[in-house]
Amino acid sequence: MPTFSLIILSYNSGAYIERCLDATTALGADEVILADNGSNDMDLDALRAKYPTIKIIDNGGNLGFAEGNNRAAAMATGDWLGFINPDAFAEPGWLDAMRVAIRNHPDTAMFTALQIEDNDPSRLDGLGDSLTFFGFPYRSGFGQHLPQQVQACETFSPCGAAFVIRADLYRQLGGFDECFFCYCEDADLGFRARLLGHSCQLVPEARIRHIGSAALGVRSDFALYHGYRNRIWLYAKNMPLSLLILTLPVHAVVTCLGAAKDTLKGKGGLVWKAISDAFAGMGPILRDRKKIQAERRIGALRLAKVLTWNPLTIARRG
Repeated sequence: MPTFSLIILSYNSGAYIERCLDATTALGADEVILADNGSNDMDLDALRAKYPTIKIIDNGGNLGFAEGNNRAAAMATGDWLGFINPDAFAEPGWLDAMRVAIRNHPDTAMFTALQIEDNDPSRLDGLGDSLTFFGFPYRSGFGQHLPQQVQACETFSPCGAAFVIRADLYRQLGGFDECFFCYCEDADLGFRARLLGHSCQLVPEARIRHIGSAALGVRSDFALYHGYRNRIWLYAKNMPLSLLILTLPVHAVVTCLGAAKDTLKGKGGLVWKAISDAFAGMGPILRDRKKIQAERRIGALRLAKVLTWNPLTIARRG
């Protein structure tokens, strides 16, 4: 049986961290690691006393989602790494369902959970991540009513709130891209794995309740800035050249329409700065792109088949 290291990265998560840790430790993982990004509302010594089996790391400051998780992953010993957000609460059997899925899909290296809105359990929080043909990631099924039955299926990439990935693949990819700091880093990880020929499976029996952006806010300035900047980086870094040429006009138009809409809401300075910063910081992204595309093992057509092309599907987060 494979071994599992479950990783939780916290930042000002005091209001719900114990609920998360109670649910996670009950899963029976081989190792649970809590890495804290300098929270000012949590007593790590008190948590060490209450949860003696958990490895608790103090990162000393807010390193962001990417680097904070990478530091924790570097200490993990499991064959598989599981990432669970501090505002996500695994239901009993979550890890057992992942184990069954791994056994049934031995060639698959990423598995994502079925996420349920914590404040309204009748609605989905997500069924893994999808990627539009013009390079925008979105959470499949977000906000839709939870069906009575959800079939196991392939998704473009895992959602960072709750997923597992084979540890050797995670390390081969270099973990999350720390340039992103926060937002889109899960889609970037999944995209890079896709380009190496790997796939991701949704495990509907692995269910998790998720608050979503509890620490930072769904439409906070922080989320808005990093969302605009990182979407551009995600697209420029990973999209094969033929698809890039084909879809760039749509990507540019959708980005500008979104920016115009947010400008009317009084956020113009923020979003245009994010777009400007995306281009100003393009040097490292293009260097990474050169390496990623050189090592790519699938053709553009194969990638195109797992992108979402139907505008209606995109509009309803299908």
